[in-house]
Amino acid sequence: MLYDLARGPHHCIRVSNRCSINGFFFRTRDIEKHLTTQNSGVVVQGDGMEWYGVIKKIIVLDFANEKEVMLFQCDWFDVPPAPSKIKSKGRGYNRDEYGIIDIDTTKLRYADEPHIMANQAEQVCYVKSVRKSNWSSVLRMKPKNLFAMPERENTPSTVDDTGEVDMVVIGVEHMNISNQIHDLTNWSRNDVEDATVDAKVIEEARQAPTSEPSFADIVEDDDEDDDTYL
Repeated sequence: MLYDLARGPHHCIRVSNRCSINGFFFRTRDIEKHLTTQNSGVVVQGDGMEWYGVIKKIIVLDFANEKEVMLFQCDWFDVPPAPSKIKSKGRGYNRDEYGIIDIDTTKLRYADEPHIMANQAEQVCYVKSVRKSNWSSVLRMKPKNLFAMPERENTPSTVDDTGEVDMVVIGVEHMNISNQIHDLTNWSRNDVEDATVDAKVIEEARQAPTSEPSFADIVEDDDEDDDTYL
């Protein structure tokens, strides 16, 4: 791996407008202009502080033996340095007593350092403020492959030789559905009169031919992958 990286990347690079990494789905800011969803917000930990920005471009560097390195080119908002962050305020940054962070999205900084490694990024969403048109509140997102499962104590389980859980036994002794049998099995309605339907109607509906949809009826998604080589 180190040898492949030391040989340097290919002279051509790939530029994409979306990717999935760290359990997040990212998109570039420009491709979201006509979308209702937002996946371009990023936050990076570093130097005792958090850096907030939006993705402008997703760059993939190809190395030998099918190795690749993904970079995010971002616009970074004006966040105060770590020592002054204790004051909770800056030229384009504010954190209230409840820990909610507001950022002025019109004030940018660090234009000479736009790139980060894609695996360093986490996802945030910027919610526009009602009182200040240029400000947005930061909402941190959770990875799509991370689930908050409830903990269950004293649950017997079966563990095989590899340490994997093969079976979890959940008791149902406290479940009593004896009083619900009638509600579960009573499918007749008392509020309407009985009606008799000829079974031939169902058989004719099954035998009736159905037309296949044409290609003209299929709506294509404009949000397609676009890997551009430079």
